[in-house]
Amino acid sequence: MNEPQTIYSFGRVVPPKLEQIISFFNEQAVPIAEAEEFFFYYQSMRWHNENGIPIHNWKEAAKDWLYNLEN
Repeated sequence: MNEPQTIYSFGRVVPPKLEQIISFFNEQAVPIAEAEEFFFYYQSMRWHNENGIPIHNWKEAAKDWLYNLEN
């Protein structure tokens, strides 16, 4: 399942919807509250990482988020 993970609209990356993130976190057996925290954190950052670089692949960012929860 190596499909593109970003949606493009007129040449720009469109952020994921909360429902998409909840679905992804559910697949990983992570509580909805954590999915919401991830979503609202990156939404407040305008979908940029801590270094100001735009997030083009939110699933990779979510995997990093989950990895950091475990460690």
